[in-house]
Amino acid sequence: MQSTRKNLAPTPPSIERTATRLILALASLHLSTSRAIADDGTAKAKATPRPAPSASAPGEAARRRTVANTARPAPGQSRQQDSEQVVVTGTRGAVRASRSMSPIVIVSHTDLTRTGQPNLRSALALLDPSINNTPGYPGQLGFTTKTASLRGLPSNETLVLVNGKRRHTIASIFYGGAMQGQSPVDLDMIPMSAIDHIEILKDGAAAQYGSDAIAGVINIILKKADHGGSAELSYDQYASTVGTLGDYGRGGNLFFNDGFRIGNAGGYFNLGADIIGNQWTNTAGYAPMSKGGTPTLLYPLLAGGQLDPREYGNRYRQLYGVPETEKQAVSYDMAIPLGDWGEFYSFATYAHRTAYEPGWYRPSNSSQNIVSVYPEGYLPIISTEDQDFQFTSGLRGKDFLGWAWDFSVNYGRDQTALGLDDSINVSLGPSSPHHFYLGTLTNSELMVDYDLRRQFDTGLFKYPLSVSGGLEYRYNQYEIGAGERAAWVDGGYVFPDGTKALPSAAGLGAYYPNAAGTYSRMNGAFYLEFDQQLTKALSVQLSGRNETYSDFGNTASGKISARYQVTPWLAFRGSASNGFHAPTLQQEYFQSEATFYSTNAQANNALITTTNVYSSVNNIGARALGASPLKPETSHNFGVGLVLTPIRNFDLSLDIYRIDIFNQIIPLTVSGNGITGAQVMNILHASGAVPNDGNYYQYTFMRNAAHTETEGMDIQAHYLTDFGKAGTVLWGAMMNQQQHMIKRINPLAINLGSAVQPLFRNEIGNLTTIYPRNTLRFTGTWTYGPVATTVRVFRYSATKNLSNQGPAYDETVSPAWLMDFDIAYRFRPRWVAEIGGNNVFNKRPNVLNAKAQSASPLYQINPNYSTASIYGAEGSYFYAKLRYSW
Repeated sequence: MQSTRKNLAPTPPSIERTATRLILALASLHLSTSRAIADDGTAKAKATPRPAPSASAPGEAARRRTVANTARPAPGQSRQQDSEQVVVTGTRGAVRASRSMSPIVIVSHTDLTRTGQPNLRSALALLDPSINNTPGYPGQLGFTTKTASLRGLPSNETLVLVNGKRRHTIASIFYGGAMQGQSPVDLDMIPMSAIDHIEILKDGAAAQYGSDAIAGVINIILKKADHGGSAELSYDQYASTVGTLGDYGRGGNLFFNDGFRIGNAGGYFNLGADIIGNQWTNTAGYAPMSKGGTPTLLYPLLAGGQLDPREYGNRYRQLYGVPETEKQAVSYDMAIPLGDWGEFYSFATYAHRTAYEPGWYRPSNSSQNIVSVYPEGYLPIISTEDQDFQFTSGLRGKDFLGWAWDFSVNYGRDQTALGLDDSINVSLGPSSPHHFYLGTLTNSELMVDYDLRRQFDTGLFKYPLSVSGGLEYRYNQYEIGAGERAAWVDGGYVFPDGTKALPSAAGLGAYYPNAAGTYSRMNGAFYLEFDQQLTKALSVQLSGRNETYSDFGNTASGKISARYQVTPWLAFRGSASNGFHAPTLQQEYFQSEATFYSTNAQANNALITTTNVYSSVNNIGARALGASPLKPETSHNFGVGLVLTPIRNFDLSLDIYRIDIFNQIIPLTVSGNGITGAQVMNILHASGAVPNDGNYYQYTFMRNAAHTETEGMDIQAHYLTDFGKAGTVLWGAMMNQQQHMIKRINPLAINLGSAVQPLFRNEIGNLTTIYPRNTLRFTGTWTYGPVATTVRVFRYSATKNLSNQGPAYDETVSPAWLMDFDIAYRFRPRWVAEIGGNNVFNKRPNVLNAKAQSASPLYQINPNYSTASIYGAEGSYFYAKLRYSW
């Protein structure tokens, strides 16, 4: 078999060695400076304090040294002290976390680092049970760009902010598992070293922030210290692998952060940088000699009809799991006071990521192989190179005719260039190249906004009325760039037995010239928000927002929230709102196609050619099959909850919610294969969308398919135990209970035959059964002098991946208990060593049952794990870190 590492970039360790020298050299500049070191070994932020010039400036309100809810207090610090932390998410003002009208969880930088994960998405999934990595087969691009889900809803329903400003989404769109139809924010492109804390609002907030805030909001606050910093070097790997191809996911990471003072009036510049690299993991078993009673040969039969002796050799041919990745990311956050009238602020992130993900193994006798070129078969390697950045600058002040104000310009862009190595376009014959450029996807967003805030004494109440308002303009652009000709062309090669070779490079479909194009839209918005404390105990908030889009028109949303402090230790809160998610340009315009061979069971297993078209809703074929312009998803959100602090050092919150999403956007696959697809082919031929050449065509396009309902409950509790000289232990318990239901399935626009369902079983499962109904987190952090250790115990309830072939083929993952641990030791004033592990008892999901394995297209058994696992299939993960702070 051909080497899977052919033509690949240098491996991460070589990059990291160079970067290590650079970062340690930077750190050495600070060795002579004495700084205060926090109990966890990180530098305490001692930036010159100053009042926030604008209540709508989240970066200023976020200057702090303590965090609430999920944060770990220093020894002797109470949860009540911690919960007084100011938050800025979910309100245009700034409120104490304990006084928020909606559930907000705050995750500190220390919480993130103690998970051992080098990327933000996976770290959050280990800290909050309402956040999960998206399960299900993600499609081949989905292995590189993973997504996260809040409250079991599609990732497009969660709005991500950085310092309170909207973050741009990725350029790709996914067609697999629960990721289907999604183009969310890539959380992994934000440097971990730059994050001060994260505020997670678990409530509908479209009336406050606009599109996408149906499930909630993740607001990432960057560090703002004007001095002090740290450098960290870490190593990580999985404990086991399958077969001979994986490399345990071995990785090394470098994180650097430093703060600098600008002037003497409180200006600052804070810099963060990450360098991350890891090798492949593998969870794929070997190729069986037979599958479902049918031989699965890797080589052509010999001249006499006998099996090739190589069939009895190494049959580990598939590589499946975490891709090989290299990432470099950098960020800054700065502010410069400009006198009494205001200040200039700016922040930016930039990330470059290259990933190599194996495609499906093609055996020697594959119709997508020429034996003389790859006598052992081949494993295509899909490469993705991402360039992602966001740049924001603005002016803000405290007094413009009595109003606090904030004017900013925000531009973000994500570009993904796709390549293919160790592959072949068999239609070009033996002279085909083996490296291909498949095309480029680019998504960008420009936003300009102006926010105002002021308090008025109305004379109606003892407390002032706070009024906020603002204007926003957004411009989105999406571009598909075609791949090189050799990647998609049909070269006309015919095999010696007379079979016509398939066009295109094998491994991942290239973007044809007819799919290329540039698409854009504009939208304008204005909002108003009123906050009024009616009595000492009762507060209310009213929000309204109107947005007008150039491609589908107007949408309006509103929200009412209230909080009632019954006693000093008991408060009730609740909210009701409507919201929306605007269809992305990717959902509206993405196009791609790939041609493959399959057998037709209805025609004596004859070899047939099928072209799979991922189509925009404007494509002539999709329109003929009933596609129509997408409408925005809309939602109704309801939530009630309580906050309980009956004794010192203890807090508990409980929130119950219901979210209805109408016209949810889901891809529909319409197949023209075989006898059951005859009606589909007749429609396509009559429309002129495809030629009547005897080949089959399959279309996948987006549609507003269903009304779904999610009901759930979030519980979190914390208690700090002080054992005196034996240290302190912070106990935590969190639970998310959720249930997803389909209330209505929108009918198809036209009759496509009995074989086409408006929502197939697999899509129904992606909406209702693929996320656990119950997720538990139990944590304990013991702090004793220079030692801090954390243990996390998880429980996930069962999940299920429904099969279109019927219940007998469903994939079920049983309930599972997992455990993490982390131990940190400060052995010098500035040095901390840390070791830990995730899923330390190596829990893996169920393998597919016999029927599901027989139907699987993969050349692998023992194991062949279910993709419905919320915690993945890689097993135990361990890490070690060394951190120096100044």
